[in-house]
Amino acid sequence: MNVFWSSQARKDLRAIRAYIAKDSAFYADRMAARIIERTDVLALHPHAGHPVHEAPDLDVREVHAASYRIIYRVRLDEVEIVTLVHFAQQLKLKRLR
Repeated sequence: MNVFWSSQARKDLRAIRAYIAKDSAFYADRMAARIIERTDVLALHPHAGHPVHEAPDLDVREVHAASYRIIYRVRLDEVEIVTLVHFAQQLKLKRLR
């Protein structure tokens, strides 16, 4: 199964990297790599995560990498990474549509 990143998810990853890089470029790169590695696992195990509790009516799931929620949607032949959200942030449901 292929893993596809939405434009929102790519934007989120760049923002996470930029925020962490203010203190350390090394740790920013490590966190980005950790998130990407976690999403790569979804190609083999697309249902590894659990449903997003804020959106029971939407067909979205989540897995975690450190303090980030990786929210994704399983399609017929691909996994779409929808958005990335820090646990301290409130999830905006409009990002999931």
